[in-house]
Parts: sequence; structure tokens; C-alpha cells
Amino acid sequence: MSKSFYFGDKSWVELEKYIADDAVVLLPIGQTEEHGRHLPVATDAMIAKTSGDELGKALSDRIPILVMETIDYGFSMSVVRNWSGCPNINPRTFTDYIFNILDSLILMGFKKIVMLDCHGNHDCLLRLAMREIADKHGVYVMTLSPYALSAKLYAEIKDDPQGDIHGGEWETSLILAIAPELVNKDEYTNVDAVRCNSILRGPVSTWGLQNTKTGLFGDPTYATAEKGRALINEITKQGVIYIEEYYRHKFQ
Repeated sequence: MSKSFYFGDKSWVELEKYIADDAVVLLPIGQTEEHGRHLPVATDAMIAKTSGDELGKALSDRIPILVMETIDYGFSMSVVRNWSGCPNINPRTFTDYIFNILDSLILMGFKKIVMLDCHGNHDCLLRLAMREIADKHGVYVMTLSPYALSAKLYAEIKDDPQGDIHGGEWETSLILAIAPELVNKDEYTNVDAVRCNSILRGPVSTWGLQNTKTGLFGDPTYATAEKGRALINEITKQGVIYIEEYYRHKFQ
């Protein structure tokens, strides 16, 4: 059996051995959409792939794990599509697509699947697919968010007093660590720094609470590659804890 932990590198014979070992399948899910004037439209997909790769590396000597190809396209709200760069999938089609991937993996024999959710608009759609899968198969999929996994550390190291929602300090720091050549620092601006922190943030979509001039909700001027590397390490560290516990858990 090859040493690679990528699902797509395996033969069907090798995959059957992973099924017999109750392997965890990790599915990174990103998006392609605008992230302001300074970041590539593939930002979410790049964060998803990096997070999946790092978790695969960290876990491959600890548990049987397979990392699938990153899903690069999904659903974004219409306001994001005011700028170029978002090949959009409607929410029901996207949810059905994810459901079909999960469904087919379970029919193969996999019982432990982790979705790595790297795009805010996907949260409710992925959880809907999780619940539909549980109803059909009695199999419980897990969803992990790199942002949530790194939230505690980010709160400690961030310099933006208002925090980050879209294209600000968190995402810009990560891309500075992943692909610094794709970050156009000359286009940094704080014109869309978060101004909508109130009890309505969360219960109401941010896009309805504050207008954006450049497609951002955050201030990228605070970003550094050092922060990005620390965040990647934290995503990996915390993700390992969750995935190992999920692997060990015996569902009824």
C-alpha cells in the first residue's frame, strides 16, 4: 500500500483495506469567490486544501485517514456576486452534491467522514446534508471549521480590535503563509473594517448589517504571514484532537 494519504491515489483494492480499518475520510470544502482587491478568488479553496493536507500529514501515522480532493465551488449569497470571480452553485444543488458524495462513500463501506467547512455560507447546507445522511443511513458525519478550530488562538493574536469576517486579518494572514505571491499588498485597505459589532451580528447576516465598498468585511492591514503560520498550526492541532476522538468513538 502506498504511503500517500490521498483518497484519489489509492486503487480500489487499497481502498477496501481502509474500509476494513474503519478509516476516516476527510473532505475539504472551499469556495471560489471575491475576497476584496488584494486576495485571490480561490482563498477559501486554498485554505481548505492546506487544512486538509496538514491534517492528513499529522494524522496519517496515528489513524487510518484518507483526504479527498478539495471541492472548490459552491454557494455564495448574491451580494458577493456583485464582483467577478464566483462561479455559483444554487444551494439545493450544492447540498444534493455533497449528500451524493457522502451517500456513495457510505455505500462503499466508509462510516467515518469529516467535512472541512471553509466557507461561511456552507454551514447550514453541510449540516442539512449531515442530517439527511443520518436519517438515511444512521451514519453520523462530522463537520469541522478551520475558523472555529483556530478561534481561541486568533482572539489572542489578532490586532484588529473589531475582528474579521471576510478577507480581513484572518484570511489574509493564512494566504500570506500559504501563497504570499498571490497577495497584492498594494491593494490593502481598511475602508471596509468591521463596524457592525452588535447583538445583531450572527442572528442577522453581516451582509445586511454593513455595506461594503470592496467586497471585504475586515481590515487586512493587520495581517502577517507569522500569524498565518500560527493559525495553520492551531487548526491542525485542534483538528487532530477532534478527528482522533471521532475515530475512537463507537456509535450505537
